[in-house]
Amino acid sequence: MKYQVGQRITGVVNNITDLGIFVSLPKRHSGLIHHSDFGNNWDRERHNYQVGQSVRTVIIHNFKGKISLSKMRVNDPALVDRTNQFSAVEKADFLQVLTKTVTDAEAEIKKLHQELTNYGN
Repeated sequence: MKYQVGQRITGVVNNITDLGIFVSLPKRHSGLIHHSDFGNNWDRERHNYQVGQSVRTVIIHNFKGKISLSKMRVNDPALVDRTNQFSAVEKADFLQVLTKTVTDAEAEIKKLHQELTNYGN
């Protein structure tokens, strides 16, 4: 899996050091949330995380397999997640796209439910 800048991803804390928080990512990758991501609050913030804890992050840099992560910039609109199917949707069209997505999901759930019912009979 190739990780892209702006991609939001959930990982698992695997180590906490003076340098920052090392996070295991899917597909045997790892990244670092540098202590500077927490500003002057690092000494206090580091105690809010534990090894094994899930953490939602955003990729801010990926060079030669070295992945830099940020916890504080997860909601930064300047970091566009190109892997998100809704990233290219204009604000004016978002409600229409969201409504279609919900309708499609409901139809798929109904279909799966029917298949499960048929399988049980």
